[in-house]
Amino acid sequence: MVFKLIYFMNITLHQLKAFQAIAKFQSITKAAEAMSMTQPAVSIQLKNLQEQFEVPLTEIIGKRIHITEFGQELVDTADRIFGELGQIEEKMLELKGLLGGKIRISAVSTGKYIIPYLMADFMKIHPHVEISLEVSNRYKVLAHLQENSTDLALVSLWPDELDLESIQLAENKWYLACSPEKKEAYAAAIKEGKWEKVPFLVREKGSGTRTMMEKFFQERDIHVESNLELATNEAVKQAVMAGLGASLLSNFSMAQELKEGRISLLELPGLPLKADWKLIWLKQKKHSPAVKAFIRWLSENRKKVLSTHFPTLDSF
Repeated sequence: MVFKLIYFMNITLHQLKAFQAIAKFQSITKAAEAMSMTQPAVSIQLKNLQEQFEVPLTEIIGKRIHITEFGQELVDTADRIFGELGQIEEKMLELKGLLGGKIRISAVSTGKYIIPYLMADFMKIHPHVEISLEVSNRYKVLAHLQENSTDLALVSLWPDELDLESIQLAENKWYLACSPEKKEAYAAAIKEGKWEKVPFLVREKGSGTRTMMEKFFQERDIHVESNLELATNEAVKQAVMAGLGASLLSNFSMAQELKEGRISLLELPGLPLKADWKLIWLKQKKHSPAVKAFIRWLSENRKKVLSTHFPTLDSF
């Protein structure tokens, strides 16, 4: 294969890394953003790499950059090269008595309020471990898990369709929240059964919070009007505080706002809804030493970390 000659070519690791990013994002602009480089700099890396080969690595179709079949072979080779280099780095750190490697984590939107604290405390102990975090909705997080593009996933609703292992982190509670200025009016409307007077803010389809909200009201034969759909939990929270409506929010996402009186809770039988935050992974997944260490550390330290960073959660 042509790539057996790669040693004798003037190819740099930086060029391969840029090409990997271009292949992943199908965009030089997005690749540049991901690598914290300028677009011209990434374009130069691609140009210099292309000059090593007589066949094209990319092609432009419909104003989008695509990787050719030959280019994909180079991407696959680059993946193996960086994988081997990563293992060498891990071995060197092991010889020094240190833990190294990479951990890929995907978290649902609300999980961003929890997982950074768990990551930060672990990385203080193991500074040579690199952790990447992607925050998305539940549908995409589970897709990444199935595609093996992430090692671990943080979710609150258990996916029955997958064969998984997990550790429980904390209890997650959802309350019906609104701005303090709207609480009296919304509470009166709810008491009278006039749900149409309460505008509801919802997450996008695929969100676990939206799934729970729809299930809750359907089971009680309550029809609610939704006048605004938002893509993130943070956007919903800000809209709630702005007085645009009411919504289900996790206690983890609004602990500080409740303490400061910027959000109020509406009472309703059956609330709060409860589930457990869980870190999950595919049962057949073979973890690296870094991932195994992170799981073991969470099992032993999760309660201490959460009580330190979220001391007011048990107060509501």
